[in-house]
Order: sequence, then C-alpha cells, then structure tokens
Amino acid sequence: MSQSTPTYQDPFKAWLVSKNYSSSTIRNYLSDVNAYFQFIENCKLKIENSNLFSPDTVNLYLKKIDKDSNYSRYLSSLSKFFQFSLDQKIISTNPLKKAKQPKTPTPNDILKDYQSYLSKKHFSVATIKNYLNDIQQFIDWQSQIEPH
Repeated sequence: MSQSTPTYQDPFKAWLVSKNYSSSTIRNYLSDVNAYFQFIENCKLKIENSNLFSPDTVNLYLKKIDKDSNYSRYLSSLSKFFQFSLDQKIISTNPLKKAKQPKTPTPNDILKDYQSYLSKKHFSVATIKNYLNDIQQFIDWQSQIEPH
C-alpha cells in the first residue's frame, strides 16, 4: 500500500466511531475503502488528492465494480468516506456526485452517432456527408450567435 493511504484510515475510523456506527459497519466501510485504495494502486495511480478524489478515478472504479453483488454497499462506503473527507475539509466537493453525473455529449459525439445511424440505414456516403455538413454548418452558426 502507498504511504499516503494509512493517513486516512485512522481518522476515517475515528470519524465513524464518533458517528456511532457499529463495529461491523465500521469494519465493512474500512474494508471497502481499502479496496478503492487498492484499485488506485493497482492502476498505478499515485494516491494523492488529485487522483484519490478525482471524479474520473471514481468513475473508473464504479465501472470496475458495477456488476459486483456488493455494489450498493461499496457505493455506500465510498459515499461515507467522501462525506468524512468533506467534513474534515480535505475536499470541497463530493467526487462521487460528479462521477455519477451523466456525461453531456459534445456536438462531435452526436454527429458520430448520427453518422453511424445513417450508415446502418444504408444511406449513401454522399448523402451522409451532405447531412453531416449541413448539421455542422448549423452548429457553427449557432455557436456564433450564442453568447459564450
């Protein structure tokens, strides 16, 4: 384990005790949070606030465990750890909330999806190119008139 990891263990445990959680709940939370730390270490990410508390890192972890039968418990444990981190002013925003937010597709994402749809419907290459060009021109025009 990284040397940074244990610095959170004891304070997190003390925080859970102060909130009157049962010993088995505390044991599970600590075990689950350790699994998150281990995931980061296995991914060769340094355990620093920028990675440990990154919504992207949390997202990667959630994708890894999403089929696990204990997913809800792991999610609860992470939620408690991030709540502890907020309470201790280690972080100012909960990365779990940001990680769980759906990604807003970019215009390029939408155009690629539309191109794929048109291809599956057997539109000609020239027709697809014309449609995408028209949409791109509209997007460009729209971005010029909207205030940034």
